[in-house]
Amino acid sequence: MWWDEVRSLSARLANAIEGASNPIHACAVIEPGAVIDDGPGPVIIGAGSRICRGAVLRGPIRIGEDCLVGNNAMLRGPIRIGNGVRIGYATEIKQAMIADRVCIGPMCFIADSKVDEDAYLGAQVRTSNHRLDRKEIVVRDGAQEIQTGLEKLGCWIGARAALGIQVIVLPGRVIAQDSMFEPRVTIAHNHPPGRYRNKQIVERV
Repeated sequence: MWWDEVRSLSARLANAIEGASNPIHACAVIEPGAVIDDGPGPVIIGAGSRICRGAVLRGPIRIGEDCLVGNNAMLRGPIRIGNGVRIGYATEIKQAMIADRVCIGPMCFIADSKVDEDAYLGAQVRTSNHRLDRKEIVVRDGAQEIQTGLEKLGCWIGARAALGIQVIVLPGRVIAQDSMFEPRVTIAHNHPPGRYRNKQIVERV
């Protein structure tokens, strides 16, 4: 199950980066004012990646090649980031798997989630990772409800999905690959692949 991948990320990441001889590649760029905190766990940064001024990275984190972590971003491990990923200004990411070529806009919040390759998240996209009533998060698979045993769980965003500005994803949801959600949609259900938008009525006053 995808949430088992998220839950076990810390252990799998530890195995993957154990014994890394050069945690920060010589061709990576760490701008002055960026904070690399490897106290909680190692921080591995691949060739050609840039960590911008004001960003804070708390391990364990593995960042691939040719990535950009924008100014004042906050990354709290465990996090695994693929190659060619773009993370915008003041975005916060916590316990997440981010695949290759994902683009995450400014001021997003991505937690306890999985994001597949080539997904696009516009500015201020939010993944909710716990219920207001603090009950266990349920994942729906068709008509079936699956108990996850987790009080915190985000979502699974499929490959090439596109989420517009200020989209909110409720806990345990699965966004189908190649789907598009236009701005300010709240994703409360799992939908088949397609394009979705809020219906808006504008009246002259």
